[in-house]
Amino acid sequence: MCGRFTLKSKKAVKEKFGIDIEPNYNISPSQKILIFNGKSPFYINWSFSPQWAKKPMNLINARNETLHIKPSFKNSKRCVIISDGWFEWQRLHGKKIPFYHFIMNDIFYMASIYNENGCAIVTKESDQNVNHIHHRQPLVLDNINMMNWLNREGLSIKENINKVNYYQVHQIVNSPLNNNRKCIERI
Repeated sequence: MCGRFTLKSKKAVKEKFGIDIEPNYNISPSQKILIFNGKSPFYINWSFSPQWAKKPMNLINARNETLHIKPSFKNSKRCVIISDGWFEWQRLHGKKIPFYHFIMNDIFYMASIYNENGCAIVTKESDQNVNHIHHRQPLVLDNINMMNWLNREGLSIKENINKVNYYQVHQIVNSPLNNNRKCIERI
């Protein structure tokens, strides 16, 4: 599961998409997030509800393995969320310990789905090097796989061993009110 992520690389986003962003060190569900649908980047709520839902379902994640089966995702469109890191929590001795995950301090893309109501991050089983922290992680895409995802073509994804780095961070990240560099400082 991915319940928080970052987009702090102002210069990289400007160079790639021509957009000025405010660095965000603790993006949480229901906030507006930057996505790309293959045509242009735009902001949308991080919270997905199917068109037929009478009440908001507020889904933030969708399993890649069941995406084509679940009625909730039947008419969704594909997009990617622009990111440069995400948080996962490991349960140890009754406590939830936050870890920050990143790929060489660069922006990357998380496979996602969206509709007019919002979007959800597509997840998969965690790669070997991070599955001891949490059993799920975002489906992370490089430039080639990003376009394959958007065009509904096959992905050539290998495990991100040696690509995904991580370290423990302070529990300050547990509150969405905290949005500063301290959220990603190693402890």
